[in-house]
Amino acid sequence: MILRWAGSLSVILAFCSGVYGESALDCLSEAQILQKQGNLAQALKLYTQSLHMEPQRHHADKIYNNRGLIYYAQGNYPKALEDFNKAIELNSGDSDFYYNRGNVYRVLKMINRAIIDYTAAIQLDSQNALAYNNRGSIYFEKGNLKQAEADYNKAIQCNPGDTEFYCNRGNLYRSRGQYERAFLDFDKAIEINPQNAVAYHYKAMLHFDRGNYKKAKKELDEALRIDTFDPELYCCRGDVCSAQGYYDWAIADYSRAIKLSPLYASAYNKRGRMYFEKGDIVGALMDFARAIEIDPRFALAYYNRGDVHFEQGNYEDAWEDYTSVISLNASYYQAYYKRGKLSFIQGNYTQAIDDCTKAIEINNLYKDAFYIRAKAYQSQGEVDKAKLDLGKVEKLGGISETKEEREF
Repeated sequence: MILRWAGSLSVILAFCSGVYGESALDCLSEAQILQKQGNLAQALKLYTQSLHMEPQRHHADKIYNNRGLIYYAQGNYPKALEDFNKAIELNSGDSDFYYNRGNVYRVLKMINRAIIDYTAAIQLDSQNALAYNNRGSIYFEKGNLKQAEADYNKAIQCNPGDTEFYCNRGNLYRSRGQYERAFLDFDKAIEINPQNAVAYHYKAMLHFDRGNYKKAKKELDEALRIDTFDPELYCCRGDVCSAQGYYDWAIADYSRAIKLSPLYASAYNKRGRMYFEKGDIVGALMDFARAIEIDPRFALAYYNRGDVHFEQGNYEDAWEDYTSVISLNASYYQAYYKRGKLSFIQGNYTQAIDDCTKAIEINNLYKDAFYIRAKAYQSQGEVDKAKLDLGKVEKLGGISETKEEREF
């Protein structure tokens, strides 16, 4: 997320030099140079020192803003918020101050406050493209696609040379299924900057959505030629390989992602699924366990590990994992179904009916749940209810009886 300097410090420096001598000038000048060079710790000290000098009463707003940028870069969001608040208190007419504070609120998940600040930034500067873009991204996350599109359009109008704006609008079009418009935006981003790995990545995701895995891989290969250190690109290419059944290639890409980002829980989970598909139970369990260790609220990792335990006949462990999924995400209907299926195998027909019923309540087109519930009704002698469920299964396209008989 891009933050904004409060204008050039040259104005401040000229003022200091003319009135207060070299001490203030040197302090502020060096702070700015160090901040641009990335020496944030030393720049922070100098900005703090400068705030104790006499010039701060005239230009302290800009110094607080720039010090706030350092705190933000260091991940010290409470301190950054304090400084941006102070900057706004001293000067409520600077668009950049509100924009920067809005970014802090966004990181802190204080979404409504972020929107208010981005809106204030826009009111003060109608050409603040970054504020339009970031507000648009919040609206997109909230599902307000119409307002998000309007903000992305305005951002592009204000600055048609920023590739991020096209990529964001392209993702919005993708979410709507407007693939051709999305392709146009991603292609425009690449036209502006042929070395834009993000745009190639997003184009690959469009191809993946449409089942065109060869084109998806081609785009990802190009993205990785540009940026060989992005773990998400390797993970995405692993997904493409997985979808085509190239499990060894997928494992290789997930492993590269993990090497680049050792705490990448999703990559462990996906690699674990590939190991499971290849019959490497030990490797699968190790990867799922690692994913859960990194992110104890990773419902999909519990679900996948539950599948391994189920396959191995470790029903108690499978039950615990499916129950963990449900406790983390009560709308995860597949976990209810799997737990119901497990209960049926163990002869607990009442529990099987309860869980399959819950799965059906969440997704009333889930024919597998109707099927298992029908079998459970049959086993309890409730023939009429079983017939109703089997009729529903047929209306939904039927199910392989031989497959289910093998499993039960």
